[in-house]
Amino acid sequence: MGNDQHSNEEKKHKDGKQVIPKRHYKRKRRAFFHNEEREKRVQKEREAKEREKEREAKLAKNNEERVKDNLRKARIEKLTQEEIQHQKQKAHENQEDDSPSETLHSVPSENKKDKSEFDTANQPKQRDEDKKEAAVGGVAGIQSEKASKKEVDNSMEKDNKEKEKSKSDTKEKEAVAEKPSHQNDKHDTPSTHTPNKTDTRNHSGVSEFLRRNWAKIAVVIGAIILVLLLFAIFHNLQDRDNGSSGQVSSFNGSGDKKQTAMMKAAKETTHSVVTVENKDSNKGSVEKEAPKSDGEIGSGVVYKKVGDSIFILTNAHVVGDKANQNILYDDKQKTNGKVIGKDKYSDIAVVKAEVDKDSKVKPIAIGDSNQLQLAEPIITVGNPLGADFKGSVSSGIISGLNRNVPVDIDKDGSYDNLTKAFQIDAPVNPGNSGGAVVDQNGKLIGIVSLKIDMQAVEGMAFAIPVNHALDLAKQLEKHGHIDYPNTGVQISNVSDLDDGERHQMKLPDSVEQGAVVRAVKDNSIAEKAGLKSDDVIVELGGTKIEDSLRYRQIIFEHKDDKKSLSAKIYRNGKLKDINIKLK
Repeated sequence: MGNDQHSNEEKKHKDGKQVIPKRHYKRKRRAFFHNEEREKRVQKEREAKEREKEREAKLAKNNEERVKDNLRKARIEKLTQEEIQHQKQKAHENQEDDSPSETLHSVPSENKKDKSEFDTANQPKQRDEDKKEAAVGGVAGIQSEKASKKEVDNSMEKDNKEKEKSKSDTKEKEAVAEKPSHQNDKHDTPSTHTPNKTDTRNHSGVSEFLRRNWAKIAVVIGAIILVLLLFAIFHNLQDRDNGSSGQVSSFNGSGDKKQTAMMKAAKETTHSVVTVENKDSNKGSVEKEAPKSDGEIGSGVVYKKVGDSIFILTNAHVVGDKANQNILYDDKQKTNGKVIGKDKYSDIAVVKAEVDKDSKVKPIAIGDSNQLQLAEPIITVGNPLGADFKGSVSSGIISGLNRNVPVDIDKDGSYDNLTKAFQIDAPVNPGNSGGAVVDQNGKLIGIVSLKIDMQAVEGMAFAIPVNHALDLAKQLEKHGHIDYPNTGVQISNVSDLDDGERHQMKLPDSVEQGAVVRAVKDNSIAEKAGLKSDDVIVELGGTKIEDSLRYRQIIFEHKDDKKSLSAKIYRNGKLKDINIKLK
């Protein structure tokens, strides 16, 4: 039976299913299995011990280097002290040779010689003791550094204190060695030798202080120089900025006051802004823009002066429907102004008035609104609430370009036109309409026109670009009005159509914006172009048409050239191309 079992085990061994016979391990089988967790733990412990040994070896090596360095410094200091003592002894010997009385100097020289011999004899012993102390300190440093870094620092501090103590002892010995010679020297008074000894000690103390703290002193000096350089650079840049911005000095009775370019621009602009008062009309393009009074009060900008006549740019909603206006200028001087032209669609009007010859009113400098930049600093100058607050200045930035703002001109609850303007965040109050928007160089870049007056909305005002305003002003001076093309169509918006109307027009579901032709006038531009009722205009002059206001704006933009415009329309669900000739 036993043989059979042994043969079975041998068979298993040959088949490779069981490498170690069971009789060899029996209940100790677990010892032959691999335990990865234990192996990892053992490996980590082994690596930690090796790292600890390397760290201790490194610390020991560093400590040995420090001990050697301390011994080397101690030797150098000892040799330096011996050299100083030797030089002093030589100096005293020279003084004895030069002295006329050899008898008086013989005793101190012998004493000094004895003392020097005593010191010379004691020097090797002292040196050996110092070496032993340094070696003991080094060994203690090595042991303490193995224990902790804090104890190493304490041992180094102790070595430094002992070194300083040995230096002080050496100085005291030198003082003792010099004292007999000074006391027995009858040719020199005590007042002569005391300052020399004090100066020597002070000099050595200063030298020692500089030698120990030279690095800290260098850092402090470097920091001071850096601060001075930064201050100088900042001061020069500030002066340069002030100089480039055109700072000038003024005197207001309380002392010299420097003016920035923006301050100067505001001061100059106040001489070009007047008050326009219309007591017979209360119309305005912005709700709640006008104050509660008998008429509209606004501002105007003098853009041209011919002789005693000034030409004023203002808003059409400020002058209203009256041909004459009250113009207030300078210190509440009043004159009559005549409206020579206005345009309700652009909200621009031109008023002409006569002023005194000695008036301070002058035309404003004109800028270029085609060069406006987003976030560019600006100021507005106007007369909020009338002449009582004439010349009020507000500051802000350009917060938006190329805005299309819908305006209700006739106050019937529906928008009549899109005003092209740029957005500003400067405060605009009733009476600021028609005022000046100037850049930081004091040049006119826009005319304040309107603002959004709604709850929870702040800092959203709009100005008409000066290039567009002056172009309209020239036409108003010449003709008194602006001729706009009229295509002769009645239009509405695609967004207002219901499902039944869209189905009747066979308008695709993808068309969500556009202008719907409701009626076409006979012999009109639209009829000649082939437009019919229920046509939907989706593109005009290469520009997408969102609604009827956008259609009218594009037509009005071509008031001068009146060229033919290509258009895309939907008719009976099909897209077609047509040309609209504005002439």
